[in-house]
Amino acid sequence: MNRNALVVAALALVSTSAFAADYPSGYTKCVQNTGATCTMTGTRSTALGKNDVFVYAVKTGSFVCSSANYPTNTYPSSAWCSYSNTTTSSSSSSVASSVASSSVASSVASSSSSSKSSSSVASSVASSSVASSVASSSVASSVASSVASGTVDAKTLTGASTPFQSANYGVRNYSAPVKDSNGHDPANYKAAPVLPTWQFATSDPTGGKLTFEREVAPANGWHTWSRKGKVTVTGGSGATASRVYTVFNGQQLVAAINEAQNDPKIIRVVGHIDLRWSSNNTVFKEYTSYSDQKMGGSIMLPSNTTLVGINDAQGRPARITGTTILIGSELANGAVDAETGYKAWIAAGKDSEDYPTWTRNIIIRNLVIDAPWDVNPEDSANAYADAMTLSRAQNIWIDHVSMGDGDTPDSLASDTRHDGLLDIVRGSDYVTVNGSYFFKHHKTTLIGNGDSGRAWSDDGRLHVTLSNNFYDRLESRLPLNRYGQVHMFNNYIYGLTDSGVSADLKFGSGVDPRYKSNMLLENMYFEITALATDSFCKKAIDGGNGTNPIGFRSSGHQLLSNKGGNTTPIAWDGQCGYAVPTGANVWTPPYTYTLQTATAAKASVVANAGAGKLK
Repeated sequence: MNRNALVVAALALVSTSAFAADYPSGYTKCVQNTGATCTMTGTRSTALGKNDVFVYAVKTGSFVCSSANYPTNTYPSSAWCSYSNTTTSSSSSSVASSVASSSVASSVASSSSSSKSSSSVASSVASSSVASSVASSSVASSVASSVASGTVDAKTLTGASTPFQSANYGVRNYSAPVKDSNGHDPANYKAAPVLPTWQFATSDPTGGKLTFEREVAPANGWHTWSRKGKVTVTGGSGATASRVYTVFNGQQLVAAINEAQNDPKIIRVVGHIDLRWSSNNTVFKEYTSYSDQKMGGSIMLPSNTTLVGINDAQGRPARITGTTILIGSELANGAVDAETGYKAWIAAGKDSEDYPTWTRNIIIRNLVIDAPWDVNPEDSANAYADAMTLSRAQNIWIDHVSMGDGDTPDSLASDTRHDGLLDIVRGSDYVTVNGSYFFKHHKTTLIGNGDSGRAWSDDGRLHVTLSNNFYDRLESRLPLNRYGQVHMFNNYIYGLTDSGVSADLKFGSGVDPRYKSNMLLENMYFEITALATDSFCKKAIDGGNGTNPIGFRSSGHQLLSNKGGNTTPIAWDGQCGYAVPTGANVWTPPYTYTLQTATAAKASVVANAGAGKLK
């Protein structure tokens, strides 16, 4: 029997297997989601789920089987509760012990005599790439104390199921453009018409001193949850001294990633990085083709990474241009395609969270990221290169990042040369974007990149928090959401609809709830110029294409338009005729968060959002 036949057979088996569908392997099935009591002893991991999709929580003793008792409560009454056949410990001491056990070098000099001199990265990463002396006990203690009681370090969710995928990225092939089945026609090749004013750096103004780099993510967004319970996103905060890098160019960044792989690592960016530059930022060559840009113009961040920008000697934030940042990839795992591989894994009764190719536990902070110019897009309306793409990524915290088109807006071309700024797609889950600044771009954020054809990967996933962000003069997708259980609060959306406004700055549509989305919007400030108040529900919030979310709740906003000389905002709920969720589709954020009034949020966001604010 060939592999395809085996996959079909496996898929057929799952339809007759209650074990695979109703509860995870190694668990005992208990009662259904009707408020009945599940009887067990000790402290155990428990699960609520149906059809091979589960959410997990640690519980002690008998518990009520109710959606409200789990981190995401969208499960129907036909879902089952179950509990692990082995007991566990939820005490903070076990977490601390786990973190403390990681080895950390007692001290590393930041001089050229660094112990890294014999490593493969020595020729690429400057001698200052290793931070000043760090005591192993203090690093372990710091990270352990930051992992809240009752949670686990997200690092412990990575391992054999998280392969290193980054080795082929950031390597230029300088190939000639060729016509392919996706429409990348050499006739459409066009180099970026404008290059930025470079702000390269060759030295670290901090002298290698770490300030915010070892911080773990706060517990105020979806990133702090998982299907196996509450977690703390630590990124690379527990990195050993030999896994702390300071990089000044693209090749050093790629070398640091390839050396550390999935180890906890802190990568500090100083100055301006662009993979079109080589030889210590002395040789520039534009991407030569779609292939050259796709691989040579992208970096892929592996699990357990903290990537941060360090302000330069002039106080300017670190900047990344001409480079796509990838977090995760939808790999086939040996099957003929990604969907077949994933479904075969589930059909075999295995936990989806253990499926190989997940990328987890990443922190990105204090960086300016310019959306790359696509030198050879697939057609006149669709470019390939995003500024950042999350794909099969989990437990991701993005904080104080600035993203826009930089020096190459779409108006410089007669076709589309940019895709998204920040896309969260292909089954990604538990992501928070906070305190960030998005500006001068067309397609801002896509959550879920397809309708029914993506149910196998996206249904029940895409839990995303968007908070305290500044959306400034953008065209659309703030965000466009399919499938996602998205919480937006205290964001400021500023748009221009005046006649004569440049197409690069003109507002088209804002929050865009689409197929099977379930959104909660709280206390946001919408300021859209020259727009009649009765048009806001077609602009500021617009689902488009007649598609319907499964739930939409919106309240506490302020709405301001200068139409007719108006200068006074009005209270606005923004419900816009959408139906609120009912029954099992009602959910409450399972994390604590500080909710400001919309007016206070506007002032706070304008003052604090974006790169350069962390020092």
